[in-house]
Parts: sequence; C-alpha cells; structure tokens
Amino acid sequence: MFEEIVGASATLRQVLAQVAKVAPTDSTVLISGETGTGKELIARAVHKRSNRSARAFIRVNCAAISPSLITSELFGHEKGAFTGALQKAHWTL
Repeated sequence: MFEEIVGASATLRQVLAQVAKVAPTDSTVLISGETGTGKELIARAVHKRSNRSARAFIRVNCAAISPSLITSELFGHEKGAFTGALQKAHWTL
C-alpha cells in the first residue's frame, strides 16, 4: 500500500495508520522530524491518498524561508502588509 516506504516496525506502522486516517480529510498536516527521517516520503504518501492526488505535489523546504516571511510566502499577503498600510487603497477616477 505504501510502495515507497520500506519498513515494518511498530512505530512505522503507527505512522502509516495516521497517514491513512488523515489523507482523505481536508485537514492541514504538519510533518516534522530530523533530517533524513522520511518526511517527504510521508508527505507524498498523504498526497497520493488524498482527494487532491491528481493535482501537483509541491514540496517546500520551510527551513529555507525566513520565519518572519513564511506565512506570507505560503498563504499570500495583502498589498501593503510590509509597509504598515492599514487598509486597502480604493481609487476612483
């Protein structure tokens, strides 16, 4: 069922059970862990089993993004958010 992931430990079986449980939902999932632990494999497994599996899987190295900019990089921002603008500009001609 998880062809890219090799192993049979109790801990891995528990993680794969969580993947199977969360994949069909529309929830946001945070996968964390040390370098080389297979976070991207788990992310791909979640994506493959999700309702969005036909769409692109885009990996993001969050460690490479400044902590102060990560939210706006991932979710966007309002124009003027970094200049202190308090409201949207509305112009009429």
